[in-house]
Amino acid sequence: MAKVYDVVVVGSGAAGGMAATQLCMKGLKVLMLERGPKFDISTDFHHHRKPYGFPFRGRIRPSERAIYNYAANEWNKQHFVNELENPYTGKKFVWVRAQAVGGKTLHWGLVSLRFSPQDFKAASHDGVGTDWPISYEDVAPYYSKVEDWIGVCGHANHLDNNPDSHFLPPVPLTCAESIFRGQIEEKFADRHVIHGRSAVVTTPRFHGRAPCHYCGHCGRVCAVSASFSSAGVLLPHAEKTGNLTTRTNAVVWKVTTDKENRAKSVVFIDRITRQVEEVYGKVIVMGAGTLDSTRILLNSENNDHPNGLGNSSGVLGKYFCEQIMAGDITGFIPRLKGNTNRGGDAHPDGGGIYIPKFRNLKEKRKDFVRGYGFEGGGGSGEFPGFANKIPGFGASFKEEVKKYYATVMSIGSFGEVVPRAENHVEIDPVVRDTWGIPVLRFEVEWGPNELAMARDAVDTQREMFKKAGIEIINERTDPLAPGWSIHSAGTARMGNDSKTSYLNKFNQSHDIKNLFVADASCFVNSTEKNPTLTILALSMRTADYIAEQMRSGALG
Repeated sequence: MAKVYDVVVVGSGAAGGMAATQLCMKGLKVLMLERGPKFDISTDFHHHRKPYGFPFRGRIRPSERAIYNYAANEWNKQHFVNELENPYTGKKFVWVRAQAVGGKTLHWGLVSLRFSPQDFKAASHDGVGTDWPISYEDVAPYYSKVEDWIGVCGHANHLDNNPDSHFLPPVPLTCAESIFRGQIEEKFADRHVIHGRSAVVTTPRFHGRAPCHYCGHCGRVCAVSASFSSAGVLLPHAEKTGNLTTRTNAVVWKVTTDKENRAKSVVFIDRITRQVEEVYGKVIVMGAGTLDSTRILLNSENNDHPNGLGNSSGVLGKYFCEQIMAGDITGFIPRLKGNTNRGGDAHPDGGGIYIPKFRNLKEKRKDFVRGYGFEGGGGSGEFPGFANKIPGFGASFKEEVKKYYATVMSIGSFGEVVPRAENHVEIDPVVRDTWGIPVLRFEVEWGPNELAMARDAVDTQREMFKKAGIEIINERTDPLAPGWSIHSAGTARMGNDSKTSYLNKFNQSHDIKNLFVADASCFVNSTEKNPTLTILALSMRTADYIAEQMRSGALG
């Protein structure tokens, strides 16, 4: 007789890793499915290998560029999917997918921002879209628990739209960042330049973790788990309980149901052997990431659920949202030229500076709703990309480049994409991946609101740099393609009305009571803020609810 686990969790990143860990620590027997292998993050990545140690300075080899997405490089490429084996169709979209225990938390940007009270009730503020069925007060205790566990560095600024976290000491600002902050706050009364809020340990022995050693290579996978990842921080706790079973190389195909309309099992294909396997759980939790979870649920159609599992509302796959990366800008601060302090290349990801949203907080613009924030920093990485803007050759050229290391300042914008039913994903009727599973087709594009917001963000970045006295050397003014932010959300939104939402306020399926979706597909809107801290908090909240319901017998 097949073993039945208390919970089967699909995915091992922020959502899946948090759900699995919390449930294991509450005494439940959990099977976690991951489509990729398990790496040893302390030994299986190149970490500190210099760019000149690779044939193309760390960039993906030309022969492999069709295989990997834009976020991959020679340091980290082994944990990304092979794009040729995992196609998708439809309108232009950039889908960055991880394939390893820990998921995208192995290489994420570490920016950790709480959503604000207004973010959860944005529709009441501007009349566009739908409010969340939960409030900031519902999530705040979970934000605090997550922050106290994973470690978030930053500084309390007491801003209504950017609630403070439980902070570790912030990453110090560079000279360029300090000068930029002084200039912007002096010349723009409505703008704040604050320390970046990053999931990085900046104090010794935080829950046994080593502090950041400021190598600046977080995206290469942190060897000491100073930066947060599910693999390095969450799952070791789950493993110590003895309640976690991890099945790697499991490419999930679908979820099945029984005669009582309960989720019964998860069917997957072994990535290596191509054998079909089925595993059983009293509760099924989807935490594979917005698009993968949605694809699996749409592929789980059956006679009782012809439009995708639990999709009586018809909203599964619809109301896709994320952030539009409208523009970015880089320049030199003239007064710093010649300063040879090169500490700027040692920022952890998510450090540097953040300019919170300042549009549509109290006033309401006529050209767009919601708003954007800027992320950035000053200084230069170990491979100075700005050097191609400086003339010269040889030793004198190198000396000239060194004079500019401390002067570089860059920022880029992240703007909220308002959910629309027209922005959706669906199953392609013809195309399948290497394992024979139908793939997603994307019907996602920027609308008039996003494009108006993008124009304002580009005008604003240029205005700020000019007033700050920064010599602009490079500027991108066209929005990047949908998907580039890697912040996909909203395709299985939560709500009180089962006719207009897929999940209830505890991320539980309206139609199938033992099916939960713990990742960002539950979001009602994306906000302009990075989503991972909210994913972790909501996944923890979902796990608490599941454990309580199982103790009471409501879930079996």
